Amino acid sequence: MPSRKNTKKVLADELRSLMQIYPFEQITVTQLCESCGVNRKSFYYHYKDKYDVINQIFDNEMMNSSLSSRNLSGWIHLRCLCEYFYENREFYRKALEINGQNSFAEHFQESIFRRISESYRLEYEEDDLPEFQLYFFTDAIVMSIQRWLCSKAPMNPDVFISQIKKCLQAIAAAAPDW
Repeated sequence: MPSRKNTKKVLADELRSLMQIYPFEQITVTQLCESCGVNRKSFYYHYKDKYDVINQIFDNEMMNSSLSSRNLSGWIHLRCLCEYFYENREFYRKALEINGQNSFAEHFQESIFRRISESYRLEYEEDDLPEFQLYFFTDAIVMSIQRWLCSKAPMNPDVFISQIKKCLQAIAAAAPDW
């Protein structure tokens, strides 16, 4: 049985391993616990449910990466995020396919919304944020990343970011004609 200090990591690593073999829906908390020698009580001490494990994997890895820096510009932050997803694409493809309450897709959307909100506040020093714009950009980024990452052969992150920039430039150029 792993030490209390390592229990969260052992559970997270084991879930990653199990997701390489089984669809997420077929993995149970019991199976996860038995697979790594952790009792259910310990599991629920650390996590709310199996969805929470995926969400915390993302949060922990983001906090331990260059992405935790608030000093990154929006484009650099997005590029780092896309590189991280690309390197871990098999895991996150599966994670993004999960639907429902507490799903990773929902958690990721909330994370991006918070990041965009924080960036906006720092850039414009305003408390009254344009909610419509925040949701628009959050949805655009999340859906673009999801579509990109879940494609059969996702382009490399630099090409993906370049494509996003081209789209925004095209929209900006066409805006006066709308």
